[in-house]
Amino acid sequence: MCKRQLFRCAVGLVCVSLACQALGEVATIRFGVVDPPVVAQRDVTVRLITSNHPQDPRPRPLECSGLAWAGGRLLMTSDRHRHVLFSVPIDTATATIGEPTHHVVVTNEKLALGDLEAITLLPRGERGGFSAVAICSMSNDPLGEPDPMRRHALSVRLDEAGLPVASTARVQTLSPIRQSLDEHFKALRVAEYAAYTTEKNRNTVRWANVEAMAVVPNRGDRLICGLRNPLAGGHAMLFVVEGAQRAFVHNERDALRVIDLFRLDLGGRGLSGMCWDPVTHGYLITAAKSNGPKLDDSQPYPPNNLDSALFWWSGHKADAPVRVATAPDLNLEAVCRVGEGPLIAIGSDEGDVSEGRAARQSVVTLMYFTQVPREGGAGDG
Repeated sequence: MCKRQLFRCAVGLVCVSLACQALGEVATIRFGVVDPPVVAQRDVTVRLITSNHPQDPRPRPLECSGLAWAGGRLLMTSDRHRHVLFSVPIDTATATIGEPTHHVVVTNEKLALGDLEAITLLPRGERGGFSAVAICSMSNDPLGEPDPMRRHALSVRLDEAGLPVASTARVQTLSPIRQSLDEHFKALRVAEYAAYTTEKNRNTVRWANVEAMAVVPNRGDRLICGLRNPLAGGHAMLFVVEGAQRAFVHNERDALRVIDLFRLDLGGRGLSGMCWDPVTHGYLITAAKSNGPKLDDSQPYPPNNLDSALFWWSGHKADAPVRVATAPDLNLEAVCRVGEGPLIAIGSDEGDVSEGRAARQSVVTLMYFTQVPREGGAGDG
């Protein structure tokens, strides 16, 4: 029997063994440990210049911030790179993770993507096919100053192979969405998020960070987005935007509108990634705690307690999210279903020079997940 056949058998045995496990058990995801339910892992760090600007030629490592599945590959965003999307091929038969390839989608530096955080596939309606939509965090920069590039949204049509068609790329502003959210925060008395910056050796006001996004199923004109911070009473905040197809397919300005804002209990964590899962008919959510401000000069910073976890949520606001897995040594940043098979992909960001974390940068984990735990996965874990 060849190695590929052996590997297929091994994956099959994993599926069978997990199906027999008692539902309700919360899995543990660790780097370098391929054990049910994890079937594959790879450090996908590549180095690339962060923009097309000739005065900024320094190659910097990919820092995974968002994932979407398209045409047999992962589309990946990097919150460090301001002009490209990455594609990572996945062989679903052998659970093999390939090498990332970059695709230039922004050539005008005025339209660069600052702090790109999430990506999803938007159906193009009667036009057919899909567009990839990616959004930036809308946050202030590390010095606490407003940054227009961090309020950008990218839309680009995908070809039949799931790759971006650069000539169709459009960049729009999310400033009206940030303004609407700001009004909601003030009405709810939610304080702006602050964090420490090494450059100024002080805490600065970042406003907030939007790090997760998914298309609402059967409502292709709506996006549901999640914030990493701030929290509202210890709970994560999510908001719903309508007008997505008019804005990103038909290029209508000012089409996006916030129509809902609500909270989820993720155990003191905020959202770092999310997707709609057609297999379990709910949302997969990666969540983690934020570093926040530096409160004591005698304590190390960052505090190294990001406490990442994977959740499943039905999509109903009255239903509590279910904790599926914890990640003691991975900083989970993104998640998506790999096609409609038994595997999901999780992206993690394992290094940040600005925070003194110079470890491996970006890791993709393939994990078997087809059933939601019935108990034992509450958000207060």
